Amino acid sequence: MKRLKKILWQAFLIGILLLPLQSCLDDGYDKNAALLTIGTIHVIEGNDYYFELDEGTKMYPGDTTQLHNYHVVNGQRAFIYFTLLDEKINGYDYNANISHIENILTKDIYYMPQEEEDSIGDDKINITEMWFTNNYLNIQYQFYYSDNPEKKHMLNLIVNRNSNGETTEEENDYITLEFRHNAYEDKQSKRGDGLVSFKLNEIEDMIKGKKGLNIRVKTLYDGIQYKKINFIAP
Repeated sequence: MKRLKKILWQAFLIGILLLPLQSCLDDGYDKNAALLTIGTIHVIEGNDYYFELDEGTKMYPGDTTQLHNYHVVNGQRAFIYFTLLDEKINGYDYNANISHIENILTKDIYYMPQEEEDSIGDDKINITEMWFTNNYLNIQYQFYYSDNPEKKHMLNLIVNRNSNGETTEEENDYITLEFRHNAYEDKQSKRGDGLVSFKLNEIEDMIKGKKGLNIRVKTLYDGIQYKKINFIAP
């Protein structure tokens, strides 16, 4: 239960409004309490699947009767609303009744050719938190947007093949990527927060032997900034 509490607390810290939550460490833990966690969906075969939770445990969706028309995608990151079931399932740490799955924007890292730089955009956005989960980089962000539902924003993490910036010896230990935002000229009426997960498999060859990633971002108030994140905490 200690490991489960860790990811429940992480979900709280990134600003997600939780359903009523009881500590899994309390002796009086209510097994019927609604919980929220973060994980990655893995398809076994057909529509059968399980969740790999962010601290490495596995959760089986033993009861999905409350889900309606949810389309399962292998590798999809998601917020998972659940209650624990008593029945143990061999090979899994938890068995759960799943009440709701809310997808997290999950994308590949993009190798940007020169001719597509304008379409990718470089509008202002803040990175408020970053962390690695298995083969994903998770970025919590803030940007401004309007209430117009027709206006869709686009987020990308790119390898900029056109970048000719000089790097220091320290920076050579990191792979520089660019976190790009295209607001499509949406009005900056209100500030919003969100979370996006980027798959690292596209840059596996690039990151071998490196300390971490160096993320370029055009911030809301302070211009272009670089934020480093280590693969293993120093």
